[in-house]
Amino acid sequence: MTEEEIIENEEDLFDMANEEKEDNVVIKRELKFATFEYDETEKTITIETRSTDVPQQNIHETDEQYAERLDSHEAPTNGRIKLNKVYSFALLRFVIRIAQRNWFRKLKK
Repeated sequence: MTEEEIIENEEDLFDMANEEKEDNVVIKRELKFATFEYDETEKTITIETRSTDVPQQNIHETDEQYAERLDSHEAPTNGRIKLNKVYSFALLRFVIRIAQRNWFRKLKK
């Protein structure tokens, strides 16, 4: 290999290493009554809440049928909000500001 070929190969390797890879990162946190999700590709935050409502027993079903329906029951979704990147950033700034305010607050003795 000549010196020029080596330099070209090194430049190609450098370009390949510095290429931006597409981030398909989705961070999801599920809690008992809420789910938080951050999607890196769309730069959105989705917040979803669920209720604790338990379905009532139908008068035409047996106790076994009702128990089966309760086992397969998922909590219904109360609300879902999807924030775009502007509102996601505003929400994060708000949460950080509240956290800092509480962190730097002087303790009363």
